[in-house]
Amino acid sequence: MTEAAGCPLCEKHRGAGPLAADALYEDDLVLAYHAPPDEHDGYLGYVVVETRRHAAGLAARTDDEVVAEARLTTRVAAALEVLGAEHVYAFVFDHVTHHHAHVVARHPGAPPAFWGWHVDEWPDAPRAHAGAFDDYCARLRALLN
Repeated sequence: MTEAAGCPLCEKHRGAGPLAADALYEDDLVLAYHAPPDEHDGYLGYVVVETRRHAAGLAARTDDEVVAEARLTTRVAAALEVLGAEHVYAFVFDHVTHHHAHVVARHPGAPPAFWGWHVDEWPDAPRAHAGAFDDYCARLRALLN
């Protein structure tokens, strides 16, 4: 595994830094995490799939990482649908220099104005509160493992 000094995702994989969290799924090539409750206003169903190795962007991934990421993204989408998502989006922004994909549920009833990359802005979407986050992550983890 390669790391880059100061990379917040590499730090997270070591269990350090402000993004440190328990993985929903991990193998030798990829990991999945739910966005922490303080991000995206606690939107439930916001999962990030990351390469374990520090890959600066889409073109920096190996063929094996591409396949592993696609497989995990599909598994996360299926798990989100089991948990009630009516649609699942996958976005790649690579706004930090460690490749990752955002896999995000659209919950039933979301108005079209909140479809696409604005989905987590819907004020009536399910949010992480009163233990909902831990329960949701436990159910996702069970579906992925």
